[in-house]
Amino acid sequence: MFKKLLAMTFITTLLLAAPKGTYAATETYQIDRTALNKGLIAVNYTHNPDAKTIVRISKGNENYDYNLTNGARYPLQRGNGTYSVLIAQLISDNKYKVISKESVELKLENENAVFVQSIPLINWNGHTKAVVQTTKLTNAAKTDMEKTAAIYTYITHNIKYDYEKAQSVKTDYIPNLDAVYDSSKGICYDYAAIFAAMARSQNIPTRLLMGYEASAPSTYHAWNQVFLNGQWVTIDTTYDATRVQNGEKTPMIKNAADYTITQVY
Repeated sequence: MFKKLLAMTFITTLLLAAPKGTYAATETYQIDRTALNKGLIAVNYTHNPDAKTIVRISKGNENYDYNLTNGARYPLQRGNGTYSVLIAQLISDNKYKVISKESVELKLENENAVFVQSIPLINWNGHTKAVVQTTKLTNAAKTDMEKTAAIYTYITHNIKYDYEKAQSVKTDYIPNLDAVYDSSKGICYDYAAIFAAMARSQNIPTRLLMGYEASAPSTYHAWNQVFLNGQWVTIDTTYDATRVQNGEKTPMIKNAADYTITQVY
C-alpha cells in the first residue's frame, strides 16, 4: 500500500560496489552513544551540506538504511549484540562512497526500551498533535490494553485511506505526523507511524513493521505490533479503518501468521 523506501531498493548494491577502505579524510563523523541505554545512536558530523549521506545500521544479515540528519537518533532495534554502523556519501549517479564504519555494542536490560522512542520514521514529541490527543483519549484508561484500544478506536474511526497519495507517494517518503493528523487521511505507512507514536507516548512498546499481508501478497504494506500482557500482538489500523468506516466489525488483534515481515522499526 506504499512504495518501498528508496534505501531498501538500490542502496545495498551500490554500497557493496564501493572500494573497501575508501574513507574521506576531510569529513568528520562521530557516533554519539549518549542514548545507547535507550537503544539509540546519533551521528554528529561536519561535511558538505549539499552532499547526500546515508547511515547503514547492520546486525547479522539485516541492514537498515537512513538518510543522515545531523543529531537524528537511529534505533538499534534488533536486540542486544554487535551492530555495524556504516556511513556513505553520494558521489554521483546513485553511487555511494563509504566514508566511515565502526561497531557499536548494545546491552540493554530491557530490549523493548527502543520501541518507546522517537526515531526518524516515527518522529514525535510531547507537542505532536496526535500525542496531545492521546493524553486525552487515555485519561481514564487503567491498562496498556485499554490505552491501546482507545488509540486504535480513534485512528480507525477518524483517519481515512488516501488512495491518491498511495499512487503518487515518493520512495523516500517519511510521514509527517502533524500533517496526517490535520488531514485525517493517509496511507498504510501513515497509519502505522501515527499509531506507533501515540502508543509509544504512553510508554507502550510498539513496533512499526513493513512487509506483506496474506490477502494482498504482492502489495508492500505497513502495520504494527504492540507488547501487551507479555507478548507481541499484531494490529493493522489501515485495513481496519476501511472496515470500521464501512460499518463492519473486525477484531483489533490480528493473526500474526497472515503477515510476512521484511523490516522492523
